[in-house]
Amino acid sequence: PDTILKNGLNNRYRVLEVSVIQRNGSDPEKHLTITASQSLEDTELCILRNGWESVPVVPGDIIHLEGECSSGTWIINEQSGYLVLYPDLLLSGTTVSNSIRCMRQAVLSERFRGFESGSRQTLIGTILHEIFQQSVTNNLAQEKVEELANKIVYGQNYLKEMYHLNLKQTEIMQEVEEYLPSFFKWAEDFM
Repeated sequence: PDTILKNGLNNRYRVLEVSVIQRNGSDPEKHLTITASQSLEDTELCILRNGWESVPVVPGDIIHLEGECSSGTWIINEQSGYLVLYPDLLLSGTTVSNSIRCMRQAVLSERFRGFESGSRQTLIGTILHEIFQQSVTNNLAQEKVEELANKIVYGQNYLKEMYHLNLKQTEIMQEVEEYLPSFFKWAEDFM
């Protein structure tokens, strides 16, 4: 369904055009041509400054604006106003805080919320993710990665989920070991 565009208190604007303006000696600004009209005719201008120009907005995006609009121009900067990109996407505080550690995991957790009961594939993927992340973060040698994999699989963190899925640690370890050579190859190529 199309997003309902409107101005006012709960506004929703469609971004029609984005341009970056760099004037002599000044910081760059991002100028957005926006509309709240379904016919895309009546346009307004939104100027992003002082860090707000880094918002990755592109034509077609839906935004919500807070602040003051004067003569059809919104100014969003460090002193006034703000822009909400994808205002109809609700993320929990937990998802946002989890993204600090690993953005991919936060996105996937949000995307597959409701599939909480888990599966063998989800469990193995989570374990592999943890092994990979710790290996890369700590720049571990091959034998240390194997020790880490054993420590994680035979540790307490995933025991409850393995029990719930009626899986044995030895089964999980066997499957994890199948992935380790690709970890080592990746480390050899990119580290």
